[in-house]
Amino acid sequence: MLKSHVIGRSLNLGAIGRVLAVLLAVLGAARLGVGIFAWRAANVLERPDYTVIRKLPGGVELRRYAPYTIAETAVKTSSMREASSTGFRTVAGYIFGKNKPSQKMKMTAPVRMSTSDGVTMAMTAPVRIAPSEGTTRISFVLEKRYSPQTAPAPLSRDVKVRKVQPHILAARTFSGPPPSEQRVEKEKQAILSAVKAAGLKPSASGDEGTLVYGYHDPFITPSWLRRNEVCVRVEDCVALRVSVAS
Repeated sequence: MLKSHVIGRSLNLGAIGRVLAVLLAVLGAARLGVGIFAWRAANVLERPDYTVIRKLPGGVELRRYAPYTIAETAVKTSSMREASSTGFRTVAGYIFGKNKPSQKMKMTAPVRMSTSDGVTMAMTAPVRIAPSEGTTRISFVLEKRYSPQTAPAPLSRDVKVRKVQPHILAARTFSGPPPSEQRVEKEKQAILSAVKAAGLKPSASGDEGTLVYGYHDPFITPSWLRRNEVCVRVEDCVALRVSVAS
């Protein structure tokens, strides 16, 4: 009798285990499906225009960017991840409706939200992070049809809209979760080595010498599908323009 009870209990536990395994498999498949959907949606978002000048050793790409407009906030903290989270919410609030509309705006991108106190703006990519000691600047690239003069006015004083002038970046692309400060520094040093080996100079002007770009959300999209980039500004020297012309 006791033996039969033990056998029956083992069978029940085995059945429960199989059910749990099936449920976990279904949930995993659903999670992956949602993640792939988010990845595909992000891949069709509007992005800044750039031309690839040439490829440098170590997977570094030299790009010339056309001007574009950004909405930006600055967060005072020594942690880049903390700044990214806080800054993202602040600038996303502006994009999602916390603005004073000057004209009716058409919603075209697949990722968008609306609130009652403003106009919803289409999401674009990438999210720009400019890390530095003490202050990190987080910015969203606005649609090409907006300029600082025509974009809706932010309701928050912490958000500024400005134009980014044409510039050259040396960029290195990699997958994974949002990079840590250590990963950013590692990528930056690899880029600097490639830039200097090519006889070029990092730009010493401005406060955006290093940029971190994120093209996909850090929560839904699987890390192995996420696109990250670390970029370093490069001086637009005569030698570089000659090499492009040739």
